[in-house]
Amino acid sequence: MAKLERSSSHRNLTYGVGVGLLLVSMLVLAACSSGGTPSGSSSTGSSPTATAPGPTATIALQQITVAYCSKLLPLATANQIIPSSTPATSIVQGNPNPALSGACNYQVSSSQILLVIYFIPYSGPDPIPQSDIQSVLSKAAGTNLTVTTLTMVSGIGDQAAYVEVTGSANGFSATVHIFYVLEGSFIFDCFTESYLSPVMANQSQLQQCATTVDTNLRA
Repeated sequence: MAKLERSSSHRNLTYGVGVGLLLVSMLVLAACSSGGTPSGSSSTGSSPTATAPGPTATIALQQITVAYCSKLLPLATANQIIPSSTPATSIVQGNPNPALSGACNYQVSSSQILLVIYFIPYSGPDPIPQSDIQSVLSKAAGTNLTVTTLTMVSGIGDQAAYVEVTGSANGFSATVHIFYVLEGSFIFDCFTESYLSPVMANQSQLQQCATTVDTNLRA
């Protein structure tokens, strides 16, 4: 990845995080506004049919701080899961609104982030109905996003999926690899993004990230 000029690094950083979160935010909004039931319809990539047996015990999410991020996924573990010739050297809190959301940024430099773990509140049906997932995919097409892979994964949280999405805005294009997990009152996702990350993590790596975070949330 070419080094970003200082004048554009903040813009690229903001855009990259925005693309990564847009899909998850749309998922939350669509599910929260619907009272639908699972439809079992298929989607882009693999057929999204696998879900966990049902909601698990409620997990209380703490305020996202560097210390909490370190507990959920230590810096050394992040570098082990996603090997890179330019590993992350610090964890930086990303929390645009402390009351609503927060992020753990595994930062390589001021313009590069190896991995982002983002938390967002959720109050919709659990698990998210397949009809709502389909709605998200349809809406994504109208926001310059293309979902190329959607694979539902069982055994993590109340519901989980691996998603690959490409998008463009303001002359920039990006690819994002996301693994999201629904845990009752919130969703979290592990993701890498082509403008931010020195390497793009695959499904196995992001699933390992999510599994580790979910285990430590329950510890």
